[in-house]
Amino acid sequence: MKETEFQEEGIRTLQIDSPAGSVMDHVLVILAGEGPYVLIDAGYPEAMEEVCAWVSRKAGDRLEALLLTHHHHDHLGGAEAIVAATGVPCFAHPVEAELMKERAPALSHVLLRDGETFRAGGIAFEALLTPGHSPGHLAFWWPERGILFGGDNVLMPNSTWVGPPLGNLRVYLESLEKVRALDPRVIFPGHGPPVEDPAGRIDALIRHRADREEQVLDALAGGLDTPGKMAERIYRGLGEKIVRVGASMLTAHLEKLIEEGRVRREGERYLLDG
Repeated sequence: MKETEFQEEGIRTLQIDSPAGSVMDHVLVILAGEGPYVLIDAGYPEAMEEVCAWVSRKAGDRLEALLLTHHHHDHLGGAEAIVAATGVPCFAHPVEAELMKERAPALSHVLLRDGETFRAGGIAFEALLTPGHSPGHLAFWWPERGILFGGDNVLMPNSTWVGPPLGNLRVYLESLEKVRALDPRVIFPGHGPPVEDPAGRIDALIRHRADREEQVLDALAGGLDTPGKMAERIYRGLGEKIVRVGASMLTAHLEKLIEEGRVRREGERYLLDG
């Protein structure tokens, strides 16, 4: 684990190494404020004791809230333990709160909807619905400082996983445009370093998805008709794990093309339409 302090921002991050077999090599939990404090996301379940100890050392009894961006286990894992140890309220979007019940059945939530403003950790936040990676994914906007706690929406150097059953690439791209229109000064993501040029990074992510879509269309034109076959070509040489995850992301591209009427599905096969 590695702690990083951004003193001028009033932010600390704790980098938690991912379990073996994960695609991402770490996840971040973020402590914001100068007393009182707010915690954004809760890390892997395997690290819940370490996260609780870190929060206790840094915030003492002055933690006021836990904000959850979405239900994936690397962001939710320590939530029940943190709430049990501190008694703080846990904030999440209604869609994600429902999805969290399977992994965290004892967790209750303060429900936040898009555009809702609230105060926690001495900070005036706005909840920003940014679906695509997950259907109720929230980012948390700190307008006073131009800081967005972005969850998994805008990452660097990696791109965000978007795939079935709950991911939607068209919606994800709309969320990127929504964040760009907000014009944050800096984004603190759930993985990786702070994004200090949000507009430039969003442009790069949109270009990356457009380039990948062209690869998918070229693969279809060349007779590759399943995500698995496409992934073996597009991600050749990057290892079995990347090929497997890549196939799910290519499925999201194919589903977007179906929505646009450019591709059709016949059983397990995807074919150019028209």
